[in-house]
Amino acid sequence: MLLDLDTVRTPARISLTPLIDVVFILLLFFMLSSSFSQWRQLDLPIPTAAKADAREVILVRLLDNDGTISIDGEQLSLMAGERLSEVIAARQGVFGIDVAEGVHTQSLVRLVDALKLAGAETVSLGGVLP
Repeated sequence: MLLDLDTVRTPARISLTPLIDVVFILLLFFMLSSSFSQWRQLDLPIPTAAKADAREVILVRLLDNDGTISIDGEQLSLMAGERLSEVIAARQGVFGIDVAEGVHTQSLVRLVDALKLAGAETVSLGGVLP
């Protein structure tokens, strides 16, 4: 038996189209099923008339979206963290938040974060703890 070396064998071609289709389908699946949002819980008691805390209520009013606040009539900025810490340390009680009309929710979240960072232990929406 002789070996025929003159015939040229064409290699089998593997089509990449189905592989690319599968990769794109997986990519779409993971893109559509994934959530890139970070959710964070905001612990903020809601005022109720039935239960009230015996501690003093210190009114913190958020005046605008720029972070101007009023604590018992004294105007401060959320950017003045050291002064805010001094004011918080001088007062003991429940820090009740009142928000002016037109203020965004993100500004309220910044205020709660700033109060907690400055040392406020109890922060409540409206000034009365449940």
